Amino acid sequence: MSYPRETDRFYAGGLPMAALIVSMAVVVVLTAWIVIRESREDSLKLLVMQGTAFAESLAQASTVALASEANLDHLTHLRYAEIIRQLAAIEPENLDDRALTTVALRHDLIAAYVVDSSGAVQAEAIARGPQFTLPQFVQEEAVLLLSNPEERYILLLDQEELPGQALHYYLELSNDLRRAFILQASAESYVAGLRQTQIGYLAQNIAREAGVEYIVYQSTEGIIFASRKPGNLLAIESDPFLSDAIDADSIVHRVWEFQEREVLELVRPFASAQYPFGVLRIGLSLDSYSQVKRGFDILMISLAAAIIILSGTTILYFNSRRRQQRLGQRFSEMRHVTDRIFERMQTGVASVDQQGRLILTNKAFHDLLRTKDRADLTWDQIVRKDELSFDKLISTESDSFELEFDMASGDDEKRILIGVSRMEADSVGDTALVAVAYDVTRLREYERTAARRERLSEMGNLAAGVAHEIRNPLNTISIAAQRLAVEFEPTEEKEEFTSLAEQIRTETSRLNGIITRFLALARDRGRTDASMDLSTELNNLVQFYRQEANMIGIEIRAEIGSNISVGFEADVVRQIMANLFSNAKEALGTGGGVVQIKAETVENDTLIEFGDSGPGIPAELREKVFTPYFTTKDAGTGLGLPTVHKLVTERGGTIRLGESSLGGLAVTIRFTRPSR
Repeated sequence: MSYPRETDRFYAGGLPMAALIVSMAVVVVLTAWIVIRESREDSLKLLVMQGTAFAESLAQASTVALASEANLDHLTHLRYAEIIRQLAAIEPENLDDRALTTVALRHDLIAAYVVDSSGAVQAEAIARGPQFTLPQFVQEEAVLLLSNPEERYILLLDQEELPGQALHYYLELSNDLRRAFILQASAESYVAGLRQTQIGYLAQNIAREAGVEYIVYQSTEGIIFASRKPGNLLAIESDPFLSDAIDADSIVHRVWEFQEREVLELVRPFASAQYPFGVLRIGLSLDSYSQVKRGFDILMISLAAAIIILSGTTILYFNSRRRQQRLGQRFSEMRHVTDRIFERMQTGVASVDQQGRLILTNKAFHDLLRTKDRADLTWDQIVRKDELSFDKLISTESDSFELEFDMASGDDEKRILIGVSRMEADSVGDTALVAVAYDVTRLREYERTAARRERLSEMGNLAAGVAHEIRNPLNTISIAAQRLAVEFEPTEEKEEFTSLAEQIRTETSRLNGIITRFLALARDRGRTDASMDLSTELNNLVQFYRQEANMIGIEIRAEIGSNISVGFEADVVRQIMANLFSNAKEALGTGGGVVQIKAETVENDTLIEFGDSGPGIPAELREKVFTPYFTTKDAGTGLGLPTVHKLVTERGGTIRLGESSLGGLAVTIRFTRPSR
């Protein structure tokens, strides 16, 4: 860029015109020589970049070809699974040979069977083809599947059963895990699909493109496949370039002579489950590059004689440089604005490179996933979910994937939705994945609350009608039992008579209590303007429950703060605590245990925690226990926790189930304290 200023200085010094022309000629020739040299390097770089993109695309295509085989298995499974669902929908007593034959003919099956746990055939249908018995190895697989049902289905490929014909045997367990359905179908199209998706077939097709000399996949064991006869190629350990390339973490290249032709070879490490670790070698023709070099040589000679043209070219060059600077400045300004917007987004965004490293993230992404922004973090270190592992996302056939999961956030738990899109690597960058994270906690809570309210409303209406119809005959039965015990005294077996009458009264009383819980679901009581001293009420209830607890071997521990108030009547607290205490008693059983009740204020909220040392509730069932009539106990009604949930949510509170410090179930209730 200093050449024009240098020329101006010579002219200002009064040098003769000839000297000025010679100087300009020298400058132009030197400039042309530099430009030609850089152009050669740039042309080679461009060819390398194109070849790198081509090699990466081929590697991706090879990976996809391998994945397509797995995808073909998955599609085959989906087809057979749909047929099994139709068979499973048939009542067991109606699932005979005729029903099997109907389904087999409808879906173009060869045969269908139903076997028991011993492998004996309960029903069979031969839809087409010769009559023959179920192969012994298929029966053995069915017995093994029924005895250890970790996997519900097995897909078997048999290419030796009938000469020239490939068969599929698909085995899947019934819903009760006592039987296995077996489908027999032709696998000819499946085998043909496997041939079309093999990686060697793919390489041969790509190698037919213009400019591609060869494609070779070579491991330390030798040539795995090649698009053409490779001739005498050195082993990897005998070629220093290949030895270095197999340990490289990127694509490397060299210019070398292959079968008396100069080619650009690009080498990429490659591995898969089907083939040993090795290198993917791609040879590209340098004919076009050689033509470019010759053209630039001619141009260099022409430039020496065309000073005026070269001078104009120089002026245009500097003008273009100034334009690039202006564009670069505008790009920097736009980049600054974009970065500010990116950092202030409430949605988390991240991009990941081909090695699983985070290239770019914003603050919201780290806040949602509770991680610190560090340059050395990888995707798997932040998103610790097997379904979202980097290897799985890269190898999946889908270009996008979504997953919702729960994440602990202090005392709360957030619901996070992550959407991931896969990007094809190219010469622009190294981005492999782009991920977007959202906090959908409130949205999912609103959906669950709406569903629960709808179910509770329906159950409440039913409960009100049932309770009304049952209570009158219950009262009659109870009065009759009481009169029998008081007014009628048998002369024989008096004790048995008295015991039976008392049992009638006890059971009718218990049934009346169940009806009362039904009615609790039917009543629509919301938040009131009342305010009560929760500390005093809870202490009184603890003293009341201790009398019963001591009799059945239960220890009650209480940690209740002072001056705690809530914005509703005391009767609601009594109903909540009665249901929780009853639930804890049933969980602890006759062996006794510990019940722990805590109450405290946190900021503007009132927290009540009711825990026990019982067996607890598995995490996958905790959402279901708020559904009316769902219970994990043999004698439970399934109304206790739904009633508590209804009482809490109607008053603007939240309820969450977790694991108690005592080892059992912990019920945490949160109310917003009334403003004073």
